[in-house]
Amino acid sequence: MSLSILYVCGEDKATTKQRLLALKDLKIKYDVIYNSLLDTKISFFTRIIRAFLLRAGFYPDKNNENAQIIQAISKNKYHILFIEKGLSIKPRTLKQTRKIQPHIKIVSYFLDDIKVRTSNSFYYKNSIRLYDFHFSMNKWNVEELKIKGVKNVFHFNNAFSTHAHHPVEVTKDERNEYGCEVAFVGTYEKQRVDNIRYLADNCITVKVWGWSRSAKKSNMVHPNIIMMNKHVYDDEYCKVVCSSNINLCFLRKVNRDTQTTRTFEIPAIGGFMLAERTDDHLKLFEEDKEASFFSSKGELSWILMMTASLPAKV
Repeated sequence: MSLSILYVCGEDKATTKQRLLALKDLKIKYDVIYNSLLDTKISFFTRIIRAFLLRAGFYPDKNNENAQIIQAISKNKYHILFIEKGLSIKPRTLKQTRKIQPHIKIVSYFLDDIKVRTSNSFYYKNSIRLYDFHFSMNKWNVEELKIKGVKNVFHFNNAFSTHAHHPVEVTKDERNEYGCEVAFVGTYEKQRVDNIRYLADNCITVKVWGWSRSAKKSNMVHPNIIMMNKHVYDDEYCKVVCSSNINLCFLRKVNRDTQTTRTFEIPAIGGFMLAERTDDHLKLFEEDKEASFFSSKGELSWILMMTASLPAKV
């Protein structure tokens, strides 16, 4: 009998999509239940109710996912219930799942830091012992869950997808559109603003993609900062990396990250990566041969001034 998985996740154009493609490559049978939808429009009243629930620690059921899980489990036989960041999945849903299918393995998969308020919930806290396995990208969470007595907790590295991350040929026009001396693909965080502003103040031009706040609100208005106001995925993302001389890899401090998806994606695409220096990065790459690292704004600026004349890699 072939493996069968019920996969619960948020609709996503990036890593979740890539994991589903990997399951397809492996010829593993799976059904998907989305706990959030990208283009769903909700009323102002619903938005207020959800905000109140989030502040109280009760992550809202956005797509009737708890009922959908029970419905699917009641109709089909699965070997694994794979739940990605299950903040809205209620303990009674997992208990009922176990009652309906006693032999099913229930798996929690987390990319973010569960210590962060927006990456935790009342439901998840009260469900952690109901999972058979916990997989976390955050190595700090592994030990923190074990201290709570949770068994079968495993750390995993980030990864890249062969579907989405690979070298691409870029035309002259594409190089002008996507390329830059220094590029960053990612979202807002204060320390990232501080670093990029520091570079801009030191006459280094940075092109920013995928930023989650306006330039004005995030203090990114500067003649040496080019805000693209656009998310890039798959081949477009590859074109940015391949067209840019240097690709910055900032970590998310609120998540206590020691690596990120860009850690693996930029080298897989064939770009020059300049990343924050961490033990994980130093274990994964040979410094100044496979990637370059920095530990301060001053070191970051110095490396960029030394390497800004390098030709873009393709």
